[in-house]
Amino acid sequence: MSAPSIQAASHIPRSGSGPTPGLAARTRNKILNLLPAKELEALLERSELITIKSEEVIFRRHEPIRYAYFPDNCVISLVTEMSDGDSVEAMTVGNDGFVGLAVFHEVPSSWLKAIGQISGEVRRVATKDFQELMRTSPNLHGLLHRYSQFVFETVSQSAACNRLHVIEQRAARWLLMSEDRVGRNRFDLTQEFLAEMLGVRRPGVTVAMGVLEKAGLIAHGRGNITVLDRAGLEKVACECYRSIRQRQAELFATA
Repeated sequence: MSAPSIQAASHIPRSGSGPTPGLAARTRNKILNLLPAKELEALLERSELITIKSEEVIFRRHEPIRYAYFPDNCVISLVTEMSDGDSVEAMTVGNDGFVGLAVFHEVPSSWLKAIGQISGEVRRVATKDFQELMRTSPNLHGLLHRYSQFVFETVSQSAACNRLHVIEQRAARWLLMSEDRVGRNRFDLTQEFLAEMLGVRRPGVTVAMGVLEKAGLIAHGRGNITVLDRAGLEKVACECYRSIRQRQAELFATA
């Protein structure tokens, strides 16, 4: 496809009070909103809010990662690419997460490609500034360790999901997670892009989306999807959707 150029339950130190309402209103990212006011303010001062478009490449495999990203209402896909050009999504990240774990672990680049999945805003911090913040922000440091554990477990769950569950179940899980992360039931998405993210052929996605639409769970137009019946979609989705949400809640409940 061509495209434009939470460690588990260890204690996280808390210092100061939580974010003030004024600060929290400046970000919709759930990790940032767990920070005490002083750390959040320091990060916001070094960040910029930009718009990411669907299918926009954020960083490529092996290239230096210039920024760390905290999505507000966009979704970013982390994609594994093969030598023959095929690719499959390893994980999606929205306002519940962070893109740039390589730089958090002081690795300059990644074997994954990051690409915009659903258009929206993201807060980004230059890598140098982010690494300086890591030395002075113990709460953010602890939260990103938990998020690293969450990513490992999510990717493991997704590997099992891709092997064991049918396309309709996986597509329902993907749509639910996307709706959770952007906070709206309608978002931009083409069947071609969804097929690539799920690692299946376009005809399989067409059939799966047709099944979901016929059941009255979704509506899809040219380049967009609307979730009409969330409860029904949750019944169709595989157990992985609930498992991932439950694990995330466990990891961040005491943060």
